[in-house]
Amino acid sequence: MKKQSSKIGKKIFLIIVLIFGAFLLSIGIQFLVNNSIEAMPQRPAESLDSGGSDRLIYYYDQSINHGSLPEGIELTETFVNSQLEGTFAYINGRYDVSDFRMNSLVRLLLGYGEYLPASTREEIKEVMLGFKYWMDQGGADSMCYWSENHQILFSTEEYLVGQTFPDDTFTVDGKSGAEHQEMAKVRINAWMEQRFQYGFTEWYSNNYYPEDIAPMANFIQFANDALMVNRMKMVLDLLFYDLASQSYRYEGKDPSDEERIYYVNLSSSGRMYSDNRVSDDTGNRLRPYVDYIMQPEETRGFANSWATSTNGFFNCFKQMMEAKDNENNPYYEVPAVIKMIFDDPAEAKIIRSSQSLDTEELETEGLLGQADPQIMMQFDMEAFTNPATIANTMEYIAKNKMFSNDFLNDFKLINLWPLRAFGLLGTVSHTLKPSTNGVAIERSNVYTYKTDSYSMHNAQAYQPGEYADQQAISQINLTNYLSIFTTQPAKIPRRSGTPTYWTGNGRQPYSVQEKNVQLTIYLPPEKPGFMEPMVVKETTHVFFPVELFTEVDESHLEEGMIFGKAGNAYIAVLTRYPLAFVPFDVSNTEGDRDDMLVRGSVKNVLSEKYDLIQEGSGTHYFVCECSDSSQETFSEFITRIRANSCNFDPDAGKISYSTILNGDVTLSQLEATYDTSFEKNGTLVDLDYERFESPYVKGGTILRKANSIVFVFGGESLTLNYLENQRLIGD
Repeated sequence: MKKQSSKIGKKIFLIIVLIFGAFLLSIGIQFLVNNSIEAMPQRPAESLDSGGSDRLIYYYDQSINHGSLPEGIELTETFVNSQLEGTFAYINGRYDVSDFRMNSLVRLLLGYGEYLPASTREEIKEVMLGFKYWMDQGGADSMCYWSENHQILFSTEEYLVGQTFPDDTFTVDGKSGAEHQEMAKVRINAWMEQRFQYGFTEWYSNNYYPEDIAPMANFIQFANDALMVNRMKMVLDLLFYDLASQSYRYEGKDPSDEERIYYVNLSSSGRMYSDNRVSDDTGNRLRPYVDYIMQPEETRGFANSWATSTNGFFNCFKQMMEAKDNENNPYYEVPAVIKMIFDDPAEAKIIRSSQSLDTEELETEGLLGQADPQIMMQFDMEAFTNPATIANTMEYIAKNKMFSNDFLNDFKLINLWPLRAFGLLGTVSHTLKPSTNGVAIERSNVYTYKTDSYSMHNAQAYQPGEYADQQAISQINLTNYLSIFTTQPAKIPRRSGTPTYWTGNGRQPYSVQEKNVQLTIYLPPEKPGFMEPMVVKETTHVFFPVELFTEVDESHLEEGMIFGKAGNAYIAVLTRYPLAFVPFDVSNTEGDRDDMLVRGSVKNVLSEKYDLIQEGSGTHYFVCECSDSSQETFSEFITRIRANSCNFDPDAGKISYSTILNGDVTLSQLEATYDTSFEKNGTLVDLDYERFESPYVKGGTILRKANSIVFVFGGESLTLNYLENQRLIGD
């Protein structure tokens, strides 16, 4: 019996060894197979001039509607086809941002098709029918389909091409144009509903809102579905309200010293780059849109005016605005109430808003799954690897064979059946905390304070201590050419790929604002996290370009203080550690040049001091306070701030600051504790906002997920009811 038991035991042991060996072998084989998947190129190997469709919609508009063309331009068949060679090659190669080129191509065909040579129309049709418009349509490529702007670009293009060629076959999947139109309809409706309910994920982005406006304009003008078009107008209204409510109306001078109005649009944002943040002059891609809406004649003749812009996104919008329907009515007009909000320079105002969702909210909102509306909300937040979403991400990527997409190629390394079969991906993400979790653009509660001398914007207590990507937490605007902001650098200046030295943060701060004061607490990392390429230890900094101020007091840098004056505005920056400017020759070192000097130079005047750093162990803080000449002189401002009580408890991560807030007559005690709370005069401040809280909405508050949104200001009103599809301008 003992021998028999021994034999059975050996067999069981052998079976276990074989099973375990097979288990390891299967994982090894899968890992090797996955690792062999090469990424498709995002860009062509050779240089292509792919902007021909952008230029042509400008040329045809000028020729047909304005009776003129730039000197030397003739719209011959040879010229037109030569302009489109690079556009066609780029789109046919399915390189990233092909949807940008396709957007202008759609307008070229639908807006000017009757004027195009027959050979051009045929080739445009062939390119359109051969394009891939969504992730599940087959074929390998490295296009980004999923961020908020790309979703509406691809979807409106597919819808309008399908509407134009309903009986023709799309070569990507053999389906008809009518079928593609129906597929795109689902995604467009989902995108519009999510924007209406939750706001824009890429909140207040002066870089990416133009990429939403252009496809929305194409859809409003060319789509045949009146109900969908009306809803698209509502979403465009909401976008323009965003711009109006966040714009700081500044009366300044243009480069030729002529007086003009600037609508400075640099707020807190879900996605901004270094040049977007430096100033309205340098980085606000929305300036031509707002100039065209608010002061078209005044700005028509300016250098780099909207009137001479060949930007495809802008011209899609402009041409839609100038076109008339069959009843000779405009397709869209910016409602009067929104124009009134743009032009409101009145007394100081507090504006609060909530945009998007947290990743933990996706499941409760029914937005975690494989259906298009679900994957759209998750992916437009770029919530790929977060614990709540990573399993859903992997299922979608695997199902649609997207591991060869360069943006997603690294997911092949964790495409292992045990992780998926046993539901371990979320646990892995939670345990390892990969830096990619910080890419997710989650819910923001934005506090905006506007006066006629400055504006201050802050995403209240946004994901403190987490990794960051392109999120811009705080922004202060003094003039059209001067903005101030802080970051905790994620990389040394020469390293690319967001977050960088100026874009985003290595770790998000705990940042809060009350009226004209921001308290921001950083905890710089000591070592890189999982998948994080590097950290910049013991360093935070503030963008403070001395040469753009009219006056700067640098005499208190050792005390951690600096003061600046620009226009009518003053700013004070207080820090825990002494402050010091990085020498310009260090920032401008050949081969190690600061990206701010490449992308962010303000009219090439960043030539001396702009990178103001504090270095030291443990927690850092910044106190930023603004004032203006109507309240006090610059000298009085400096004296008052230096006399204010500012205490910091590094062990608790708590800063206590006393000051007279703008408009008040008595001191207020502000106290911020890292990742915990914000108090004013001993009372906890609620940092969770409704959809809109401002003097521009009916009753002062619009709830999150409200069915009806009513804007009321200056005797004008706008009522939007998405569920009932009602857009009512005026009473």
